[in-house]
Parts: sequence; structure tokens; C-alpha cells
Amino acid sequence: MHFFMKTIATGIAAVASLLAVSASECLAEMSIEIVTKERAQALGIEVRAQASGPREVWIELEFNPEGELERFLHVSMEIRDGDKLLVGYAPMEARRTSSGSIVCRCMINRQFVEKVTLSVVEGFPTNYTGHELPLRDFVDLDNLR
Repeated sequence: MHFFMKTIATGIAAVASLLAVSASECLAEMSIEIVTKERAQALGIEVRAQASGPREVWIELEFNPEGELERFLHVSMEIRDGDKLLVGYAPMEARRTSSGSIVCRCMINRQFVEKVTLSVVEGFPTNYTGHELPLRDFVDLDNLR
């Protein structure tokens, strides 16, 4: 009988542990918004490109952390080849200017610009939003010299 009681007590402890873990806060969820040029303008996001020789392009993303972006957390880069993820969640350094705007810069080979998406992430746990800016929609490589 003692063995049976010990087994039941162990089982109850295991179930209680599982319930405690499953009742805790879950991993955060993130809504994704594919941002058009018009929507970027409404959010106050500006994407600039400048040629850096024949092969590379400087990309600069700038915005003020206000309005929908007041809970800004970070900017990340993703590189895809079609549906194939090549690089995911690569955080970028976000610099705050003296005027208070956020600026992120990187240099990209021209052949990869159309595969790169920058995401401005804002919000709080359980309510994040990733504002995704596919560079192919923002950078005109033909007009960069």
C-alpha cells in the first residue's frame, strides 16, 4: 500500500508541475504587415538607397518612434530566395539621432536587394507587430548610379 501511495503522490506532483508550466505566459505572437510605399509614408518610414560603387548599395531606413511606432523595439533583416529562407531575424543596429529619429543602415550587394526585407518591430509581449518592407518595392536599382 505504501508503494501505491508513493506512486500516486509522484503522479499528482508531475501533473501539478505540468499544469503550472502550461498555465504560464506563452511565447509572444507577432502580427505581420506587408508595408507598401503609401503605408510607409503614413507610418513615417523612409527608405533611402545610395549607390556604393558598381556592386553595392547603401540602404538606410529612418522613422520617428511615434504614433503606431511609439513602442518600437528593433529592426531586423530577412533574406529569402523565393520561399527559401536564407537569413532570418538578423537584428540591425538602430541609432537614435539628435532629433530623436531612428536610423538603420546596411550595405547590400545589388544582386540581393530584391531578396531582402526589413522589419520594424513594435509592440509588447503577446501583441507584437512586424511592419515588413520588401526592399524590391522601395529601391529602384536602375536609377542608382
